[in-house]
Amino acid sequence: MSASNQQQQPPLHQRVGVLDPVFRTREHMRRTIRALGHAPLVFEDLQELLFMPAASLRCSAMCIGLPRRRADLTKWISGARNAVGPGVPLLFLTRENLLKPLQSLGCDERDLMVAAPSSFSDVYVGLEGCMTRHALPPTGPGLTWGDYRFMPSLKTVLVEGDEIRLSPLEFELALEFFHNIDQVLTRQWLTGMAAGLAPSASGRWLNACIARLREKLHLGGARGCEWRLIHIRGQGYKLSRSGPVVAKKGRRY
Repeated sequence: MSASNQQQQPPLHQRVGVLDPVFRTREHMRRTIRALGHAPLVFEDLQELLFMPAASLRCSAMCIGLPRRRADLTKWISGARNAVGPGVPLLFLTRENLLKPLQSLGCDERDLMVAAPSSFSDVYVGLEGCMTRHALPPTGPGLTWGDYRFMPSLKTVLVEGDEIRLSPLEFELALEFFHNIDQVLTRQWLTGMAAGLAPSASGRWLNACIARLREKLHLGGARGCEWRLIHIRGQGYKLSRSGPVVAKKGRRY
């Protein structure tokens, strides 16, 4: 590996591990870790984690979504703990409304738990709190796209200084679009990533929710906004930049 490539690689101590069998929460954790300026190291199954060389598992924290089967709980947690080392704090995402004592999960005072994380915001706030507690300050740009700055703890978007309040469901869908700029997101994808917040599994609510997003965040191409959220018949929805805009004084694009 060349010296220039070595310089581009994130330091190992900035890695944050993820072990979770559920795709949706794995993606939420991956995006959160990147937004906070760290490098995600993501595993779907414990065996994938255990096969990694020890030198590659020097993580500053480890996020764990509990296994699908309760019978695997002890093996799942002890295996992850042994793989990353006893000094690495664990963040548990239980996906249940059962506030078990951390001790029952084999945890110590360094660990934290986020109960029933149903959204990206839950994961973001939980991991941010874990990092703050263990002196791992964010080093990344946060959740910012152009003039849009997303505030997960408040379900708020700041647009050129104006605060726009969104419902938890609207906030979740807005982030899906901004995380996937210029990509067509199917109705199935959007309803799946919004699971736990949606009023029903049918997806009938989706059109109305997206219409509200267009209006609240000015994504219809009006008012000079460069972002457009469009419906692509038979495929889904896509957020894209409509083209270069005239730079405002004091701003760069």
